[in-house]
Amino acid sequence: MKSKYVMIGGLAFDEESDMEKLKNYASQGWILERIVGGFFYKLRKDKPQNIVYSLDYQTEAEEEYFTIFKEAGWELVLSLGDQIHIFSAQAGTKPIYSDCESEIDKYTCVRNKTRRGTIYSLIIAIVLIGLLLVSTIIIKPIFLIILILIVIDTFIFAFNFMPYLAYNSRIKIIKRTGRCKSGAVDDKIIWKLYAFVGVVCFVAGILDLIDKKYFGVLFIILGTFYIAMSSVYYKQQKKPL
Repeated sequence: MKSKYVMIGGLAFDEESDMEKLKNYASQGWILERIVGGFFYKLRKDKPQNIVYSLDYQTEAEEEYFTIFKEAGWELVLSLGDQIHIFSAQAGTKPIYSDCESEIDKYTCVRNKTRRGTIYSLIIAIVLIGLLLVSTIIIKPIFLIILILIVIDTFIFAFNFMPYLAYNSRIKIIKRTGRCKSGAVDDKIIWKLYAFVGVVCFVAGILDLIDKKYFGVLFIILGTFYIAMSSVYYKQQKKPL
C-alpha cells in the first residue's frame, strides 16, 4: 500500500489550514491514517473521497464521547495522546461546533493546560539557572548536566508557551467577532516571539563558542530552529486572508 508523509503545519496555530489541506489530499485519494512523531501526517493511497476533517480536544475521552460524534456523522480517524482527536465526515455534514460558546469551550481546556505547562517549565528554568550559577562557583562537574537540562526545559517551555498564545488568541477572536470560525491566529505576534527566542539562543551559543565552551553548539542549534520557525510564521502572516 502506497503512503506519503506531510508535515503538520501547526494544529494550535493554523488548524483550519491543516484540515483544509487534509481535505484536498483526500479528494486526490490520499487519506489520513495517523500522525507520526508529532510532526507528520501519514497518508495512505485510496480512492478519492469527498470528505472533510475536524479537530477536537477532549482529555480522557470515554466511549460515549465518540458515540455522540459518530451519531452526528463524524468518524474518529485518530487520537493523539489522550487529548487531540481528528474526525472525518462526508462533505456537507453539520460541523462539530456550530455555535461560538461551544467553540470557546473547545479551546479553553487546552489553553489552560498549556498555561500550566508554561508556568511549570518557567519555574523549573529559574531553579536550573540558579543551580547553574552555583555550579560555576561550587560544583563545577555538574555544570554541563544543568546546562543540558536548561536546553531541554527551553524546548518544553516553547512547546507550551507558543500554543498557549495561539489558543488564547483564538478565544479572544471568537469573543470579539462572534464568529464560530476563529480564523487565522495572529502570526505577526508568533513569528516575532520565535525570532526573539532564536536570536537570544543564537547569541548565547556564539558567546559560549568564543569562550571555548563548545556546548554552545546546542544553543546555536536551538536558535536556528526558532529562527526557522519564525520564518515560517512570518510567511504565513504575509499571506492574504
